[in-house]
Amino acid sequence: MAVTSGVGSMEESEVKEMFNTNKVGILCLEDGEKPYGVALEHYYNGRSLLFASSLKLGQRKIDCIKDNGRACYVIYDSRREQPELIQKDIRCRSLIIEGLVSLAAVREVDDKENGKVKLQIIKLEIEKIDNWKCPRKKCHWHDQWFVRHPELVEGL
Repeated sequence: MAVTSGVGSMEESEVKEMFNTNKVGILCLEDGEKPYGVALEHYYNGRSLLFASSLKLGQRKIDCIKDNGRACYVIYDSRREQPELIQKDIRCRSLIIEGLVSLAAVREVDDKENGKVKLQIIKLEIEKIDNWKCPRKKCHWHDQWFVRHPELVEGL
């Protein structure tokens, strides 16, 4: 099987930097036979990712984790969403982190709006990190693919 150009092209230091600068990603779980993705902030401790979820509002993800301990988490940089990356010479890039997910602990915090709030701490034990960085010499960040090539969506 051919490897997509740009896959695995990031240096380890660049991967670690993405964990520290991109504080939100998409946690992807399985809800029975349906996929379920939820945007969450993460904390990276060098070995695993930690997330916090309200016990009041986060029951679906908790149920998914109880039913299936496998997950992936996606972090990305897009020049379309962050045009300042062009000045920093950072190309579009992404990380896909796979591993075992578990309900690590319940912690209580003070919240200005709601008083005491219980949070479920979720832990993703990292087994594999894949990465991709755009290999293009010319960036088309300002034009969406379907704007550049409308024939691809005609009649669909």
